[in-house]
Amino acid sequence: MNQTFDIHRFVLMLRLEIAEKGRNYLLMAGVMLFTLLALMVPITLSHEYNNFRAIMHFAALFMVVLFGGSLYTSGAFAQYSQQSSGIAALMVPASRIEKYLSSLLLNLAFVIPFLAFFWQFHYWATDYANSVIPRSPDEYKYIPRDFFDYTVCSYFIIQAAVFLGSIYFKKYAYIKTAVAVILFTTLLSYFNYDLGNRLGDKPNKITAFPLSGWKMWFYPEMGQPRPRYIVGYYHVTHSEVMSYAVQGFAIWLAVMLWICAYYQMKEREI
Repeated sequence: MNQTFDIHRFVLMLRLEIAEKGRNYLLMAGVMLFTLLALMVPITLSHEYNNFRAIMHFAALFMVVLFGGSLYTSGAFAQYSQQSSGIAALMVPASRIEKYLSSLLLNLAFVIPFLAFFWQFHYWATDYANSVIPRSPDEYKYIPRDFFDYTVCSYFIIQAAVFLGSIYFKKYAYIKTAVAVILFTTLLSYFNYDLGNRLGDKPNKITAFPLSGWKMWFYPEMGQPRPRYIVGYYHVTHSEVMSYAVQGFAIWLAVMLWICAYYQMKEREI
């Protein structure tokens, strides 16, 4: 088979992907959309501030980041997981790059809108909820900007990692990929936590996520007539240049994982 890229074959390959996976993707989209609305709509139905309803938006964000990309992506190369379907997939008269790009493009066509929908609906729902509750010191607030940057980067890294895992592992791809990602994230989180703990002179409490800044709390020293410091909270963030560097690294890592997935597909044996 000619391995050069041909736009006509690519369109036909994309139509084949939609025919084979479109229905399942739409069903999962319906479940995800219902879950997000169930978590995010309640703040618009109340005429007073409710902290629990505000926290539900964080739960929705967790759902999007953890499942929005991974559930779809885990089946991106499902046709290669079994011998019968794998042989048929390899025999399709299309180049490897056409098969690869059709899977990636269809996957991103469902994955990206979920993240965009969450943030757009979050901003709208927060504004609407604040417009209907009485004026008071308590009001709904947007999820912080650093969460936005961090979740967008994490979202695409998770998607790319699961995309690679779906073709790298022949059996139980989703479970094996999840274990690998969790182990890597745990090690990276511990390194970042230990670094912040050492540089912060051992704060009483510290929150540190992989490739993020540090949130530190210092409490008064007990048993002293005059504490060395009062209760303090410090949020140590990256500089603007460092923030761009971290975001660039996230993009580079996602692209590298996509490239690795392509080479794994080229070498796939059934």
